[in-house]
Amino acid sequence: MSRKHPNSTGARWCALLLRLFCAFSAPACLVDLDHRCGENQHYDSENVNCACDADFALVGASCVPCAENEVGSAAGCVCADGFSRATPEAACEALAALGQECQSDADCGDARYGYCHLGSGEDAGYCTAPDCSTAADCPTDYGCNTRESPSYCEAPPDGLGIACTSSADCEGHTAAYCETVQAHACLVNDCASDPNRCHGDWVCCDIGLLSQSLCIPPDQLEGGNCPVGGSLIPRTE
Repeated sequence: MSRKHPNSTGARWCALLLRLFCAFSAPACLVDLDHRCGENQHYDSENVNCACDADFALVGASCVPCAENEVGSAAGCVCADGFSRATPEAACEALAALGQECQSDADCGDARYGYCHLGSGEDAGYCTAPDCSTAADCPTDYGCNTRESPSYCEAPPDGLGIACTSSADCEGHTAAYCETVQAHACLVNDCASDPNRCHGDWVCCDIGLLSQSLCIPPDQLEGGNCPVGGSLIPRTE
């Protein structure tokens, strides 16, 4: 008769326990921490849960894709920055940028230019910056209009600053004169008879050397005087 090895029973128990340990611990060992969430989800370590990806929103128990110009949020799909809905059911459309048409401040997408300036009797205005003090507070070629409340950066006249070699290049624009000595650009002229033609805080200078009166930005004044011996024509309002 063969004799059992004195440790055979202990060995069998060890083998059994090892199999049981592996059986119960295997699921935890097989969890991929980089893919612990469902489709279109990611792990939110701050809130210790799974959240929908940026372009998806939770609807029921699933993350569904948002429409164009939308992003997911706790409230569902909402318009991305710079977009808005005309009605709750409408698609998200781009908000107006600087100088573009608007009917209210809510139409303007850039916070820097979130003021919709509506002229008297106009159905639509344009997006710009409010509460300026001088043209230095405004975008290029915009002038600071402090004659209205709130003050605002007034849009430049049509054609201002267009590169030109003769006034024929400026024809059809409000800025109809080509200054060919220095700027080589279209400017508003003939302001001596009506200095209010100059927008914002731009000023009217009657420049004898050119036989023209031109609207120029205030930073081109020299000690408060017009350049090249020109005469400053004050506003009438």
